[in-house]
Amino acid sequence: MKLKLFVFGKAPKWIDIGIAEYLKRMPELSVEVVANNPSKTRVERMFQMIGNRSFSIVLDKSGNSWTSEELANQYAHWRSLGQDICLLVGDDKGFSQSDLARANETWALSNLTFPHAIARLIVCEQLYRAKSIYTGHAYHRS
Repeated sequence: MKLKLFVFGKAPKWIDIGIAEYLKRMPELSVEVVANNPSKTRVERMFQMIGNRSFSIVLDKSGNSWTSEELANQYAHWRSLGQDICLLVGDDKGFSQSDLARANETWALSNLTFPHAIARLIVCEQLYRAKSIYTGHAYHRS
């Protein structure tokens, strides 16, 4: 299983440095950057990059919210699917209802609103934490 995080545009350097650390720790994780322009077709291009063979998860406030342990269970489930897992982080406009309907699953990071660049870093850290729980690594201390 490969985990692919799809995002729009560039992030501040400090975000990229943090993400790079988690990419080193999780070789199965990659970040795929979708160009910002033209903005009208960004989400469509994101879904085209994913294709129909992957399991897609849209990050949205209307999605499922999990504890770290529940996310580890989701991680185990995603591994069992035998597909690449594609996580989509939107921008300040979010995703439309039709975009959400195209996804296999919707995940809410929190009831809080995060800038999309920070959401990228949070997703990477939480995926690493979920993997650590799944594998019994000491990173997560409950």
